[in-house]
Amino acid sequence: MNKLFNKPVKVYLAGPFFSEKQIQKVEQLEKALLDNKTVSSIFSPMRCQRPEELAEEIEDFTPEWAKITMENDVKEVEAADIIIAIVDFDDEDTDSGTAWELGYAIAQEKPTYLIRFEETVPTNIVLTERNRAFFTEINQIRNYDFLASPAIPYSGKYQ
Repeated sequence: MNKLFNKPVKVYLAGPFFSEKQIQKVEQLEKALLDNKTVSSIFSPMRCQRPEELAEEIEDFTPEWAKITMENDVKEVEAADIIIAIVDFDDEDTDSGTAWELGYAIAQEKPTYLIRFEETVPTNIVLTERNRAFFTEINQIRNYDFLASPAIPYSGKYQ
């Protein structure tokens, strides 16, 4: 089998973290990725809003904070090998920040992988048709071979 990657991958984890339910999804995904032997590292914006050296120097939710946070996310998408995104957003379609991260990753020609936790939520075709694999269970990610990166097509309702 041809491999997409020759060494474990660096992951950018895209997903909303504005409610307890969303935070739990991100935490489940982080754990599954940490358990996956084909993953070398994970960048999770929920944990890394800005570079450590600026952690205490800038007040949250100010224009300076917004710019630094955004630029850090851009840098980390560029540094990642792949992007994994949570595409359901509290019984709605994808969070706008997550959609932007996916679009930027696709523009950078990075493979994207999607997970939907809520089965009844439709997903926009703009996301479903450019991703490498679409997961519906966390164990799929825990056991997935990101080096070979076999295709798993989207199944579900479209929006």
